[in-house]
Amino acid sequence: MSKTKRYLIVMLLSVLMNQGFYILASDNGLDLPFWLDFTGTAFAAIVLEPAAGLLVGFVNNFYLAVTLGNTGNIIYFAVSAAIAVICGVCMRKGGRLFAKRILPTMGLLIAVTAVISTLLTIWRTGGRCDSKWELFYYNIAMGWNWGKYVSCFFGTLVIKIYDILATSVLVALFWFILPKSLTLRGEKTA
Repeated sequence: MSKTKRYLIVMLLSVLMNQGFYILASDNGLDLPFWLDFTGTAFAAIVLEPAAGLLVGFVNNFYLAVTLGNTGNIIYFAVSAAIAVICGVCMRKGGRLFAKRILPTMGLLIAVTAVISTLLTIWRTGGRCDSKWELFYYNIAMGWNWGKYVSCFFGTLVIKIYDILATSVLVALFWFILPKSLTLRGEKTA
């Protein structure tokens, strides 16, 4: 399979993963305490390269901003960009993927995405979480008198932990079930 064809297939599949898993996890789906809207972003960055993940993440955030009628969603591309760069850079060494880098990468993803998401939420809403599940944990922290900014971080952090764990499982599953010609398992990647 040509490199161009492989990139197109993986990137299209990644965009569909982002949208499909987001719909599945959303209030209209299973109402899960996470989004799964960057599964494809992480997958594209790991299988192809960070730039592919950046493009997939941009398409995802742009699509969500347009379809949900909330242009605020586009600013969360900063989270998708961080995910693409972290996954694409941290999971590789010399063009090869290493399983031993999964846990450190997950930890870094949780920390970085929680901080970025919290800062964007503070900027956008003044520090009050506005998604159902973040708000649930935000209210718990407010009950502990942690203050709105720390509570905002707590609400975001808990959801990011769930999100990164679920996404990691899904990315690994797709890695193993897709044909080797798409994932280049065991081979040096771009």
